[in-house]
Amino acid sequence: MPVFFATTVTGLEDVAAKEVESIIGCKAKEDIGKVFFECEIRDVVLLNFASRSLHRIFLLLERGTVSSLEDAIRLARGVDYDGLILPSQSFAVRAEKHGEHALKSPEVAAAVGRGVIESYLASKKVRLTVNLDEPDVELYAILRNDELLIGLNTTGRSLHRRFYVVFHHRAALMPTIAYSMVFLSGWKPDEVLLDPMCGGCTIPIEAALVARGVAPGIRKSDIALEKLCFVEKEMVESVRRELLSKETKVMAKIFGIDASPRSVEGAMANVAKANVSDTVSISLGDALKLANYIREPPDHIITNPPYGIRMGVKDLGKFYERLLVSIKQSAPYATITMITGKPSLLKKAAEVTGMQTVEVKRLLYGSIQASIIKLVC
Repeated sequence: MPVFFATTVTGLEDVAAKEVESIIGCKAKEDIGKVFFECEIRDVVLLNFASRSLHRIFLLLERGTVSSLEDAIRLARGVDYDGLILPSQSFAVRAEKHGEHALKSPEVAAAVGRGVIESYLASKKVRLTVNLDEPDVELYAILRNDELLIGLNTTGRSLHRRFYVVFHHRAALMPTIAYSMVFLSGWKPDEVLLDPMCGGCTIPIEAALVARGVAPGIRKSDIALEKLCFVEKEMVESVRRELLSKETKVMAKIFGIDASPRSVEGAMANVAKANVSDTVSISLGDALKLANYIREPPDHIITNPPYGIRMGVKDLGKFYERLLVSIKQSAPYATITMITGKPSLLKKAAEVTGMQTVEVKRLLYGSIQASIIKLVC
């Protein structure tokens, strides 16, 4: 059975592994920023359409230790690309570098590309065409310290680029993190959910898609697997039909509030694009005065509050205290799940306001060391 690996947010590998098992029934092994698993091609189609926590899914072609460009060429040359790339197809190699290594990403990409060309020439007597802009097949060379992974991208653009985003908030939360927060919160579709600082409404929308069983990747217009010669078109359509048949019109009680009229307008646009306007309600309001706006006491509050001065918050610790007081007064029985770049400030605010920290999960959000923190009153 072929081996695949999928990338995800560093720190949320356990969420990704659990999701892989829940979707395709295969156990996944956690690694840094990725998970590995063995499965059939149909399962990969299913993951590309249904996953909410994964970014890209790769067929693992080779994995080895490298100390030089010659090592990278050798690893790539040792792969048989027959059945993976047709002679008429173009390809490209993208490279990512993590950790310490003297090799640079562009030269690693070039070295792996050379190995691919030499391997194909040897086996098929054909020189593959390189197309860096719009390749038919995209390979990835991921270098972490001295380990090189060579994978074939079955996804294309990252799955975190959701179909519903028409309004881009300046501090938007990555949808894969938003989903993970919903998952980690323990929220169920029959419980009331509130995001009191919803911005572009990513968290409420992700919750609504979960409640209705909407597979976000189905509506992705540029899925790479449709170009791959080893993926049957009828299989893709069969999986698509199967997932569409499972979608429901469950009416969950999901609310979003934001203090910015522009954000509220943008959130409504995203909600409409996601086709969940009938189950996600957005309104203008101040998270520090929640008692004035809450229609129904929420069971869960899940939110991405401002990280600091860039969003107009000068004293983040005091802001957290005021926010938690507002929550405690208006939703005393709610479970709170928040993401922060300053976990010590949030935990201190929780202590000051008489809340209990029940879980802290660290993750890497771009270049920011962040934490998802779960609180109870």
